[in-house]
This record gives sequence, structure tokens and C-alpha cells, in this order.
Amino acid sequence: MLDTYGENYFLIGPYFPEKARLDFRAINDVGDCPLAATLASLRNQGFGVHYGYWLLDDSRPRVILVDPFIDHNKLNEVKARLWCNHQINTITEDKMVDQILGFGEVVRLLLTELVERTDISQDVVAHYHEWMSASSLPELIREKVRLATVFTTHATVLGRYLAPNEDQYFDNLNTFNWREKARQYNVESKVAIERSVARNAHVLVTNSEATARECEVFFERTSDSIIHNGIHRKPGVGHEAFIEHQENREKIDSFVKAFFTPNYPVKTERTLYFFTSGRYEYRNKGFDITLEAMARLNGMLMHDNTDLTIVLFIVSKQPFHHIRSEVLEARKRFQDLNKICKDISARLGPKIYSNVTGTAHRHKMPDLNQLVDEELLVTWRQAISNFKKEGLPPVTTHQLVNEDEITGFTKMAGLDNNKHNRVKVVYHPDFIERTKSLFGMDYLEFVRGCNLGIFPSLYEPWGNAAMETALQGTPLITSNTSGFGRFVKANLRRYEDHEMDIIDRRYQNDEEATIQLTNALYKFTEIIKKDQFVPRTSLPKQVMDSLCWTELQQRYHDNYRLALHRNQPIASLY
Repeated sequence: MLDTYGENYFLIGPYFPEKARLDFRAINDVGDCPLAATLASLRNQGFGVHYGYWLLDDSRPRVILVDPFIDHNKLNEVKARLWCNHQINTITEDKMVDQILGFGEVVRLLLTELVERTDISQDVVAHYHEWMSASSLPELIREKVRLATVFTTHATVLGRYLAPNEDQYFDNLNTFNWREKARQYNVESKVAIERSVARNAHVLVTNSEATARECEVFFERTSDSIIHNGIHRKPGVGHEAFIEHQENREKIDSFVKAFFTPNYPVKTERTLYFFTSGRYEYRNKGFDITLEAMARLNGMLMHDNTDLTIVLFIVSKQPFHHIRSEVLEARKRFQDLNKICKDISARLGPKIYSNVTGTAHRHKMPDLNQLVDEELLVTWRQAISNFKKEGLPPVTTHQLVNEDEITGFTKMAGLDNNKHNRVKVVYHPDFIERTKSLFGMDYLEFVRGCNLGIFPSLYEPWGNAAMETALQGTPLITSNTSGFGRFVKANLRRYEDHEMDIIDRRYQNDEEATIQLTNALYKFTEIIKKDQFVPRTSLPKQVMDSLCWTELQQRYHDNYRLALHRNQPIASLY
């Protein structure tokens, strides 16, 4: 987008200080332009608006960050306007909805003023992603602001609630009354905002056929375009992908050693790393059947009396207070022990060399006890004593604000990281980022280092985590109710040959899907035990290309032209 639109491309989002400290760099000198005048006007009105660069790895897009907390009286004006003009009831107190409306009001004022100050020959397009960003859209359309609008819904509010709670959701989709269900699940204001946005936008875009069906039922509007998610850069393939796996696996090995070995030894060379990730939606993301399948797999592996260990990482953002002190202490002890080992090696090496080269019996191994002085022995004994600790390694890396379904299940199923369990669980309730990660790596590096990604989602309109896993060369299990799973089935005739498996979540109940997943996991471990190789995924070039933004970007341009035409339907203008 930056390559195409250059300085005319801006991102708009909410301002949260802690996030902005890491990823945002302010631009103080905006110059003399419509945007500068608009920002000054909003600040004079008392709104918190920040302008600068968002610090990505490969680019520096310009961003406008809006403080979503606005004056209470102004917020009430917004709610009254939504009711009078669009029959959207937001009177019930909801802190998240209040922030969404506050953000939307400032965005409405920003876009209105910016368009007024911009030359009439300059087209302006606002592309909203998800309903939470888009509460300003219905009023902008009603006020006939010279602005073309595109709304992309990556899922629907009702879909997220109904899929895990209604029997045969996909088969019964056409029978649901949106208002009745919204009231039943206490999400009427959210659904009403989303529905109004979808119905008013000049162009409606979804990311899968499943979401398009939901749009027809819940919004009573047919989507104009289906554009699935993509990637910015193609990852390495072949030998390069295998080398990257080995390098990143070593970092995970170090974490696992620090996490588990103070309590009991773990042979990382005989350990497989499985993971699942995504937003915390216990049933929608398939965390429920993943944990049940891993518990059953643990029993099967213990019955086999295998020496193979599996560590399941669960990466899903949840509120937490801080990283557990025992986890930080274990990592510090491991680092100290490593340092001492290197020191001993550095000091002992020359002594061994001198002993061997200075003796007539060079074929004999020297007595190492005679080469180690008392200082080294004391240092070593202290390091070992400090490193070891009693008890079990924790399941969660962070101190959660509240226990959840994941921690509840691990306790109930005995997945407590006991020494005798062949399946261990590490629940990481935060994003994996190199700057603050316990792993010392970013998320995609972590994915490359793992052996298997598990994503048996029940409701997953697309599935970024599964797509990223496949593109990083890591084998994966997904489902036929996820957009990516359906994409794989449609584009790869023999997806099994590409180290991918698909669980049937549409025509099987939870128990049947759990059995299928358990068998797939057991089969994966048996193949590795038998063949002693590290499987990696590989996608054909044409499939890889179809997932790249360089290919998908043209679809965005087409939608922008359509939106401009619908906003100003003058013959041949666009």
C-alpha cells in the first residue's frame, strides 16, 4: 500500500500509551497541509490525537492514533445521535462499546474536516476493518461527506457467539433471526453497529465464503468481494526452511531446559514441540478438543512406555499481572549455569591440552579430578545446588488475573507437568515478541522452530495462524470450518502429501472430532519415532503466490474504484 499510495496512505487506530511506547514514533513537524490543520483543530477541541510512524520491520507507515476516551457529555451526544439517526441502542453501560464510540466520534470529526480541507479533485477512501473501527461510518454516509467507504468484516459478532453455542450452526444459519439472537446473547448494541456499518458502506468485503453467507443472513446484504488474508513476504523453502527450523528450535530447546530441568531432566533431542495459538475463544479456536486430544495422547504414550516427550505450547492473549517469578528465576538459574559451564570449559581446556601433550602416555585419558581445582569444584557444586528446585514446573508462564478454561482443564485432566507425563503444557497468555519474549524470538521464528501447529477451529472465517504455520514450513492440523482449511482442500488435491491434515468439524460432533484429532496426533508421533526425520510443509508456487499481498493488492484497488464510483456515480469518472 505504501509503494502504491506513498504519502497519501494513513493508518488510523486507537491510542494506548503502553503499546505506543514500543511501536510509535511521533512526527512533530507536520508542515502546512490539510492534515496538519485538521489535527490542530481536533486538539483545540480537546481530543487526544497523535500523529507519527508505526515502527514495522519492513516499513514505516504513517499513523493517526486517537484517544478513545472522550468526555461523558460528548459520549452521550454520540449515543443519542446513533439512536435518532440509525436506531442503534447503546444506552446500556459497556466500557468497550463506550471506547469504540469515543474512537468513532473522533474519527468522524477527523475525516469530515480532512475532506473539507482537501481539494475537491483529490479522491478520499476510508477502508474500515472490523466493526470496532467503524462506528463513524453510518453517520459519515448520512451526512454525505465526500468520502468513499469500504468495510471489511473478518468475522461477525453473532457468528462468534452462535457457532460454539448453537447446534449445527452452519446448517441452520439461514434460520436465525439476528435481533432475537443478539438479545439472547446480550450483544444487541454491538450487532446493531456492525449491521449498520455493513449495510451503509459503499463496498462490503469479507474474507471467506462462510463469512459472506453470514453477511446475507445477519446484514441482509450480499458482499461485493471476498478477499482472504495474505502474507507480505514469501518465507524460505527447501534446505533454507530446514536450517531456519533447526536454528529456531535451539532457542525453544533453551527455554524448555530452563523451564523444566530445574525440576527434572528433559531430553530435548527426544522432544517434539506442538503449539496452538489465536485469540482466546476456547471453543471457537478448538482449544477444548486440542486439550482433550492431548490428554488422551498422553495416556497413549504412557501406555506405550515411550521416552518421547511432547510439549504443547498454548499462545493466546489473556489478562495477566506479570510473568511468574519462578519462571524468571528458573531462566536466570539456567543462564547462570550455562555461564559457569562455559567458564569451567574455558579454564579446564588448556589444562587438558597441557596434560595430554606433556605426558608420555598420551593415549591415556587424564584424571579430570586432578585437573579441577577446589575453586572450580565449589563453583560447580553451588551452581547445581542453586539450579535444582522441588515441585512441578508451572503450566502458565504468567500470573493470570483470573483462572480460565485452559487452566481448569489442565488441572482436571492431570496435565500438570508431572515428570511421568509424556505431554507437558506451557500456557503463554501473551503475544510472542522478541523485545519481551521469554523465548528470545518473535512469533514467526517460534512457529518455524516447532514441529506441529494444531488449529482444529470450530469457527474460523479465515485462519491467519494456520496460514502462517504452513508458510513457515511447519506441519499443521486445521479444520474444514476454517477459511484456510477450505482453501487448502480447494487448492491442494493431496494436502496430506504437504504435511497438512484437516479435522472434520462440520459433520462430526465434538467427541468424533476429538477422536479424529487424537489419532492424527498419535500418527504424527509414530511417524517421527519410526522414520527419525523432521517433516516440513511445502506449498506449490501457484498456491504460495495466491497468498501474497502482491497478488491480492489489486483486489483492494478494484474495491476502492467501486467505492468511488458508488459515492460519485459519474459516467466514466472511475
